[in-house]
Amino acid sequence: MKTVRPVNACNRFILSAILTAFVLTGIVYAATQADIPRISIEELKAMLDGGTPVTIIDAQPESIYAEGHIKGAISLPWKSQLDLEDVWTLPNDIPIITYCDCGPGESDSADIAAQLIEMGFDDVKVLKDPAVRGWKEAGYPIEK
Repeated sequence: MKTVRPVNACNRFILSAILTAFVLTGIVYAATQADIPRISIEELKAMLDGGTPVTIIDAQPESIYAEGHIKGAISLPWKSQLDLEDVWTLPNDIPIITYCDCGPGESDSADIAAQLIEMGFDDVKVLKDPAVRGWKEAGYPIEK
């Protein structure tokens, strides 16, 4: 018969420290997402019209990307942890703009942007809300 031992003070301390670390990591990560520069729809359109090289990343699910995305955008659907296989073709010497249709806070595109910055990409920005929705409403180029 297996006996169950009560949790001692040392184990409680360790568990508490681990939980605290997870909470603090989440707070720091959220702050990092909030600190990522945003770019307006008009600023992105001006970059494209001016011939500025830029990599545009659509962080929405592939099925939504297939329905219509900003012309020239590549699909990189949100996932909790990008790996090198996801980003090895992305150039590091031109700006990267991420977008989604998550509303204020741009949570998916901000998370992808934070991960890219963590992976060493230097010039990463998030397309401000209304992001792709606003892009479409303005009549800017979309492709399927």
